[in-house]
Amino acid sequence: MRSLFAVAGLSLMLVLGGCKDDPTTPEYWTKRIEGAKGKKEKLKAIEDLRQKFMSPAMVPMLHERLKAEKSIEVKRDLARLLGEAKSESSVEALADAVVWSPADTDEKALDKEIANSLGNLGSAKAVPTLVKLLNVKDNYTVLAAIDALGDLRAPEGFDALNGIASDDTQETFVTKKAIIALGNIGDKRAVPTLVKAMFKERKGVSFYLESSFALYQIGTPAADALVPVLDGSDKELYAWAAKNNVKDVALQAKSAQVLGDLHDMRAEKALLGMLNPKTEYDDIRAILQGRAADALGRMRSKAAVKPLAALVTDAKTDAGVVRECIYALVRIGNPEGVPAIITFLGKAPYWDARDEIMRGITMMGTEKDIPAFDKATAEEAKKTETGCKGEEESHPDCKNGVEAAVKRHVDRVAQHKARLLASGECKTDIACWAKKLDDPNDTVRERAAAEVGRCNKAEFAPELFKRLKDQNVDARLSIIQATDWLVNDNPEAMKAAQAIIPDLQKQLAEEKGKTDFVKINEDLRRLLVRIQRG
Repeated sequence: MRSLFAVAGLSLMLVLGGCKDDPTTPEYWTKRIEGAKGKKEKLKAIEDLRQKFMSPAMVPMLHERLKAEKSIEVKRDLARLLGEAKSESSVEALADAVVWSPADTDEKALDKEIANSLGNLGSAKAVPTLVKLLNVKDNYTVLAAIDALGDLRAPEGFDALNGIASDDTQETFVTKKAIIALGNIGDKRAVPTLVKAMFKERKGVSFYLESSFALYQIGTPAADALVPVLDGSDKELYAWAAKNNVKDVALQAKSAQVLGDLHDMRAEKALLGMLNPKTEYDDIRAILQGRAADALGRMRSKAAVKPLAALVTDAKTDAGVVRECIYALVRIGNPEGVPAIITFLGKAPYWDARDEIMRGITMMGTEKDIPAFDKATAEEAKKTETGCKGEEESHPDCKNGVEAAVKRHVDRVAQHKARLLASGECKTDIACWAKKLDDPNDTVRERAAAEVGRCNKAEFAPELFKRLKDQNVDARLSIIQATDWLVNDNPEAMKAAQAIIPDLQKQLAEEKGKTDFVKINEDLRRLLVRIQRG
């Protein structure tokens, strides 16, 4: 019996001892952090907890340690860990740890980490502290608080953020962050500030990209304000612009861009007028025509087909404007302008223009246009050879020799023609075009996406969703635009698109900073916003 009690007592001691040294318990980490000999050991203990043993059970213990610790650096790492734990119960503990008048770099780093962590908690209870942090004398803390308020979409932060975005004495990167946050919050009261921000420049820094996207996020209230800017009836803004050295051409061009993104047809009349602007300056004419063409194309304005085709076939039209007109005609998708463009193709003197025109013809035309296309492109080898003479060193297409340039251009003609051949095969059969979304020819995928996007049939929406990561830039852009059209036109397609919101967010995060997709992912960001708006 004595032996039995001895064994039982030994077992109990082992169990109790195991509890005391069990790294899955808060007690273990309290002992380890408290018992650490110095700051470095404490920081090491916190990192070990973070890497292997962090769990919701640790949160109350971390609150106690955050309150008790004297080292600012240790507090900083504890605050970071609480932010990663994402427990709403941490709001008060983090708020109590703020150093409201930071005196050195370490205290500023702690405040910044607390702002980040409060944002990570995703709780509206954190908003009052984050708003107060906007007044801390440290730009990095202010930036973290701005980001957090934007991520939380906290309307309570509007007044403070709007004040920062309107303050011309702020650092430019702080202003940009405030503009982004206002867009995320989506309060229509921000529209006047954001409209002006589109046209401001400070220290050579423009706020157009951030403010135009923020206006897109706000949607209809932004369009309500921009239509009078575009047509010139907003006298107050034009007076402000004159005092601030903002040119009328900037007001019209940038407003046109946002209204085109929003597909607001109230702007159509003014945009059609911009295709033939009353100005004696060629550069201003080109800017206005190009922005108007782009906006009309994004709206898919049928009334714009004839004037756009006329600009393409006008020898006086700027080459950049020709390109924008072609893109616009392709988006509209009306083949009415194809015959005139084919006729002009044979007269176009430069390869870049011919390439764009061929794209337009084959993105809209049918197999019936193949004979005229073949005739217009029959002399491409000869034209390239002639064009390269004397340009071998300066023209990028000719640097590797005339023979290589000829082959490249002839091959490109064949790629364009493949779209017309696909049209002959599929005609108006959307199921056929959906299969072409996997065609090995990039140009055919580009055309197929446009056909599927215009079909207004929700059952084909998943075929576009699956291909939003196409690695060819032109094909992907076409797929993004086609998805935008389909979800905009068809409520059932929009409903189906709600399921891909996490995928779009993940894709944008993964591709952030990838130079190949920077420009077209701006359209992907707008597509995400449109789907989120529903």
